[in-house]
Amino acid sequence: MRNTIVSMLFAAALAGGCYGSEVQYRGGVAVTASTPDLVYVQPGVGVIADYDEPIFYADNYYWWFYNGAWYRSNYYTGGWVYVSSPSVRIARIGNPYYYRHYRPHNYVVRHRPVPVHRIQRPVVRDHRATRERYYRR
Repeated sequence: MRNTIVSMLFAAALAGGCYGSEVQYRGGVAVTASTPDLVYVQPGVGVIADYDEPIFYADNYYWWFYNGAWYRSNYYTGGWVYVSSPSVRIARIGNPYYYRHYRPHNYVVRHRPVPVHRIQRPVVRDHRATRERYYRR
């Protein structure tokens, strides 16, 4: 009986650790968002399940193909940074927009992500203009 109780407590603690939270600081205030459901799309890459935007998770970062460029962040809700050459796993994704509202057959929602209208959009800069100014010197 005692072994069963210990096993159940261990399993509950392990399961609780799998469903962590993310903490962001906005204006000095901590905002907590639960980790969204991720669906496997290829080796080492997941996408937020049934979401309005195709935001991927690979190599310990969230990746978003936005306005023709890749951005990455530690959180799917903001803090996006432009990446000129994404990881190989992300670069292999041929059509990122295919994964908009992607979900496997018989998918059941466990953790709803933050609504897409509440996530911070990446700051889009024209990096070509920076290169042109550099070479004109």
